[in-house]
Amino acid sequence: MKQLFKKILLLNLIVLFTLSSCVKDEVTSIELDKSAIAINIGQTDSLNVTIALTGDINSQPLSWSSSNNDVVLIEEGSSTTASSSKSNTITKQIFFTALKTGNTIITLQAGNKTVSCNISVDQRDLIFNQAITSNYGDYYDVGNNSFDMYLLENTLSVNSSGELEGTGTMLYLDFTVPITQSAMSETVRPFSPASNGDINTFFPGEAIENNGETYLVGSRIETFTETEATIWLIKDGQYTVTSDGDNFHLEGELITEDNEVIHFSYDGVIPVTDKREPVVEISPAFTKGELVYYGDFYKSTTTNNFSLYLDTESKDSKDSVIIIEELMLELNTSIAVTDSIPNGTYNMMTELSYAQLMPYSLVFGYNSENGNDYGSWYYSTETTKKLKTGSFVSTKTGDQYKINYTLFDRFGSKVSGEYNGPLTYNDATQSSSSVSMAKVKGKNTHKSFSGIKKEINRIRPLRIHR
Repeated sequence: MKQLFKKILLLNLIVLFTLSSCVKDEVTSIELDKSAIAINIGQTDSLNVTIALTGDINSQPLSWSSSNNDVVLIEEGSSTTASSSKSNTITKQIFFTALKTGNTIITLQAGNKTVSCNISVDQRDLIFNQAITSNYGDYYDVGNNSFDMYLLENTLSVNSSGELEGTGTMLYLDFTVPITQSAMSETVRPFSPASNGDINTFFPGEAIENNGETYLVGSRIETFTETEATIWLIKDGQYTVTSDGDNFHLEGELITEDNEVIHFSYDGVIPVTDKREPVVEISPAFTKGELVYYGDFYKSTTTNNFSLYLDTESKDSKDSVIIIEELMLELNTSIAVTDSIPNGTYNMMTELSYAQLMPYSLVFGYNSENGNDYGSWYYSTETTKKLKTGSFVSTKTGDQYKINYTLFDRFGSKVSGEYNGPLTYNDATQSSSSVSMAKVKGKNTHKSFSGIKKEINRIRPLRIHR
């Protein structure tokens, strides 16, 4: 009896082994999470395909075909696998990047199962009817003129307060032309993106933070509805300008941050408003002076560096001192001078180089990479001037200084006058120095002045009015 039981058990084991070894490598189903996709040129979308099969999971590879290979680029992404005692499931991600307008049917096959997805590719084509253009002169201090242009659909308008009204799409272009150009003209070569202010380039779009607020700078597309605005920052592309008399034709393709390629065009006149900073003459009457010593700040081994601050102050109702006007001059002396301004004439350098970093030199105004001010600047409650040329003459008798200065910004505005009086001295190379935080080199000393607000206003888009 025992022998019979053993034989039956062995027979059953053999049958089970035979059945399990005969499981077919077969796809039982294939499914897509989408049956149709609509995207624009440059954009990418994806499909998830789920394949259920029995047997060897590697014996049923996924393949695909397209009815129009020019429309999209197909790439296989990641996959996940789930297994049980009876079947296996594979989920794969398939990416589609739109190359050109048109339609294609993507067919995916695994084993003897197929499934299809219809993909349609379009391109946004923006046709603008209004152009608002301004010339800001050498706004970015690069030796070229900075223009900006608002192209509007005819469903948008600008009211007398400068507010944008209506719904529709706006294209903002921030671009650079030669310093001699004050009106629109045909382009010798297409405008392309760059952040250095070269001729025939436009600034890419960017969102920046300032005092806890986000501002948009550079080129961008904005679409306004009754309740919200959608923004696309432009990172690449190009456009051309042609003319027929007073009528201009702008046309190009711009690439947004999500890689969408958008075509745009404008036909019509392009009047340019002159918004260059007006040339003015400023004659301050400074009442206080301070000299701050920084040692060999530029590590030249031949010069010591100072900042001279001439201020006009007032007192508020609480008797606190408020600086309402300031001239900051950065000067260099011989390495032997540590506590005063030697008598003589100090001339503005034309470039930041060791060859020009010498005694009796004056450093022109410039911004560091983090946006702080160095060199020579004039600040007031009304304006900010980055000083680029000029000189001053210092004469010292006892502890009294006589400083005559004639300085110019890049637009030709003149800051000139004479200061007579003592200079409070501070040694910024000493940790115990009493130099105020507002006057530590590299600090943005003009943040409390309206000049910085004017800079921020320049990068604000037109306001939407509802």
